[in-house]
Amino acid sequence: MSEPWRAEESWLAELREALDEARQVPPNVIAAGHAAFTWRTIDMELAQLTYDSRMEDLSLSGTRAQEAVLRALTLASASLTIELEIEPSALLGQLIPADDSASLAVGLTDGTSFAVDVDQLGCFTIAPIPQGAFRLRVTGRKSVTTDWITV
Repeated sequence: MSEPWRAEESWLAELREALDEARQVPPNVIAAGHAAFTWRTIDMELAQLTYDSRMEDLSLSGTRAQEAVLRALTLASASLTIELEIEPSALLGQLIPADDSASLAVGLTDGTSFAVDVDQLGCFTIAPIPQGAFRLRVTGRKSVTTDWITV
C-alpha cells in the first residue's frame, strides 16, 4: 500500500474516533436534561405530609397501651387531601374531595410510573406496595403531586 492511502486510513480512523466521542452524551448533560424534565410539573400543587400515625405520641392515647398495626398517612394541599392506610400487602387510599374524573399515577425513583384506578368515591388501592420511595400524582379537576413517600 502506498503512503497516501495509509495517511487517509489513519485520518479516517481518527475521524471515526472523534465522531464516536461526539455521540457519547456527557453525564452532566444527561443530569441537566433530567432536571429540566422535572420542571414540567412545577405548576402542580404539592401535597405535604400532615399526619403520620407512626409519629403519634402514645402517651396521649389514654388507655391504649400498644401501637396500632396499621399505619395511616394524610397528605394535604390547599385543594385536595390524600388519605393512605398502609396494610401488609397494599396501600388503601382516598382522595378528598372525591373527583370521578381524577387519574392517579404512582411514580418511582427510577422514573417509571404506573396508573391506579380511582372510583367515584375517590378510593384507590395500590398493590403491591412500592419498594423504596414513591410519589403520587393526581390529575383531574385538581392537579396535585406528593412529596416522596417511603413506607
